[in-house]
Parts: sequence; C-alpha cells; structure tokens
Amino acid sequence: MNSENILREIADELHNSRDRKEVHFKMHKRIEELSNNKKFLHESIQNCISNKKFFNQATNLFFYLLIEGDVIIAINIFPPNSNNLESITHDNIHHHGWRLLSTSVISGNGYETISFKKKSHENRDKERVLLEVEKNFKHIKGGTEFVDSEQAHVVFHPKSTSATLAIWSADHPIKTQKIKKIFKRFPLINSYLSKTARTMGLSDLFGLNSTKGNYFHPDNGKIVETKNYSKPHDGTVDEIVPCMFKFFEQVEFKDEKYFKHIEEKNSDKIKILCKNLIEGEPIKDLGIDGDVRRRFSKQQILDALNYK
Repeated sequence: MNSENILREIADELHNSRDRKEVHFKMHKRIEELSNNKKFLHESIQNCISNKKFFNQATNLFFYLLIEGDVIIAINIFPPNSNNLESITHDNIHHHGWRLLSTSVISGNGYETISFKKKSHENRDKERVLLEVEKNFKHIKGGTEFVDSEQAHVVFHPKSTSATLAIWSADHPIKTQKIKKIFKRFPLINSYLSKTARTMGLSDLFGLNSTKGNYFHPDNGKIVETKNYSKPHDGTVDEIVPCMFKFFEQVEFKDEKYFKHIEEKNSDKIKILCKNLIEGEPIKDLGIDGDVRRRFSKQQILDALNYK
C-alpha cells in the first residue's frame, strides 16, 4: 500500500472540486475505511515519524500526514486529563474559519463534544457571545463527523486516549493557495509570505484564513471571545510522547525492527516505551495536564449558554 498516493489523491480530489462540502460528504465512507485500515495507518505514521529528532521535539498531539495547498490531513490524539478531571475542555471553543473538517475515530472510545450552529458566534450582546448549541454528543468509532466552516465547536478530554483521522480543506477554491502548494517544501517561506500579507492588511486579497475572533471561553457566567489566544504546544515532550505510544499500542503499530531502530537514537524514557511496546507490556494511559488557560468544564459552558 502506498499511503502517500492515497493522501495525495484525497488532496487532489478536494483541490479540483468547486463544491468542497459535497466532496467531503462523498469521502465520509472512505475516511472511515482508512481510519480502520491498519496498513494505511502504520505506513502513514512511519512516514511521519521517520525524522530521527521527531520524538525529541514532540510537543503537540498530532501527526501531520499531508499538508498541501489548503488541504491538511492529520491524526489527532485526544488523551485523558492527567489530573482525572472529568468533562474538561481539550481546548477553547473555536472554529476553523473557512476550513471544513471531516473526522473519524481511529481508536479508543471517542470523546464528548459540542457543535454550535454555524456562525452563531457572530451574534453578540456587548461582550457576550450568543452561541447556539446544534449538537451535544459523543464522537465514537463508526461513521464520520463533519464540522462546517465558521462552525464553533469544543472537545472534552476523554477518560482514556482516543485518536481521529481528520481532513481539513477550504470551503471554496482559493487560487492563491497554489502558492502554498508550490512552496510546500519551504515552510519558512510560506510562513513569511502569510505574515507579510497579514501585516499589510491583505488577508482577504490573498485568501488567508482568519486568525482573530476564532476562540471563545466561559467567563463569569457568559461566553466571551478569547483575546490574545496562544497555543504554542499541547504539553511537554515527557507528556506527549507517552500519549503517542499509547496510540501506537491501540492500533498495533509495534514493528520490532523499526522500534529497535528508534530505540537506538532516543532518550532512556523513549527506549523504555519502545521496549514495552515491542514486548506487549501495557503502555500507561497517563494523559496530559493541559494548559490552565484552556481548561474549562462542560458544565461551565452549558450554564453560560443556559442550556438544559
């Protein structure tokens, strides 16, 4: 199986379509099948973590499988909260601007989540954001969930690690995203071009996604916009890497030859994880502490919305 070809086929199908939402829905069965295809998952993961410095720099809970133009395909890990706090947000309430998202659970028991009505975050009463709940549910294995552009949502830490296959794309063709595709092997140039366009007030002209007004949180009994949101990482290397190995255990990605090779190039802590994975010793599901600035309870959110 050539996972890179499969990923590029998905990206090309989205890039070549004028009705991106229709393509997302048509892909839902395929996304679910890929989330259950261990050969695809193992090969994709291996391609992603082949850099010898990967685990020494792992501070985020995702594996980017493909980034091309406005299409992003990734595996996202949702670990428990290490303090055993229940129904605590994994991140702030947020939306992805003009991005569409289709996501299918790969492993674990899924997670609780709330989706809000599209663009309801634009409704304001002074500083209060008048979000409207569309769906309060648990995203579990079987089927694919869709999150529209400009649709706020929030995910809560599960009791045990879960992971998803996620596909994002713009909700419409963006001509200037071809520039990103050309420079995909030069991320620093991409970043510089984006920052320059934003600084000059040319975001709309260049089709850049929104970076302001995307994040929200409960505060004193109401939902407010999060100012100066920052998320440089999800946790420390010591927190994140065990979460990754827990996921590897769940999808049975434990090739002895490969992890013996990984073992040789990494720290003692990672060597122990490799050894446990190869020998079938259970990986502890320790989770992450999370950022206190992004930690809110489900009840706080529902109370702020007067949701019954």
